Amino acid sequence: MSKTGYRRQQGFTLLELVAVILIVAVASVPLFTLFSQAGIGLLSDETIQTATQLAQERAETLLAVRRNRGYGDTEVSTDLVENLNGSYTGYTRSTTIVPFAGAACPGGATCKQATVRVDKGGQARAEITLVLVNY
Repeated sequence: MSKTGYRRQQGFTLLELVAVILIVAVASVPLFTLFSQAGIGLLSDETIQTATQLAQERAETLLAVRRNRGYGDTEVSTDLVENLNGSYTGYTRSTTIVPFAGAACPGGATCKQATVRVDKGGQARAEITLVLVNY
């Protein structure tokens, strides 16, 4: 005890606590912004990954049809637009097939260029181009 009979209290004043709370609140605003941007980025990455898988699926189907049913099969000769549903609602997959006579086409062979494009929300998310050859 001190001479006056009162003990000095230790701790923080209410004003100091309010000041610390305000500083922490102001400092946390940019952190919350970063977390929300990271979430948006992850959603965008997931959309691109899904679109790429859908494009690859269609490209592999075209290759399988070419191998199993032949180069002249209608599925390998016609354009196709698919509005996907179920887990892929909102995705549109389009396949464009055109004759191809570029350097990648071997001499004496007939070739077609197939382009598979997947859109979501009106934006292209993935595109695969392949050449189908009739030997």
